[in-house]
Amino acid sequence: MVFPQGLLHFQVQCGSTPAIAFATFNSPNPGLQITSLSLFGSSLPSPLVEKVTFLDDAQVKKLKKVLGGTG
Repeated sequence: MVFPQGLLHFQVQCGSTPAIAFATFNSPNPGLQITSLSLFGSSLPSPLVEKVTFLDDAQVKKLKKVLGGTG
């Protein structure tokens, strides 16, 4: 997969077997992504954010309210 610079991306392992991922960057300066704003200040669905962050529904909704997210 190829991701444009600055685009937040992640993968979720749906299967039950171990997975391996290799990450490479095309430059020594890959850029900066503020994860808290990208996750909680966006319109990503709350159940997805809960899976990625291991937080419960109340905590995710509280952070989305503070950082301006929806969903």
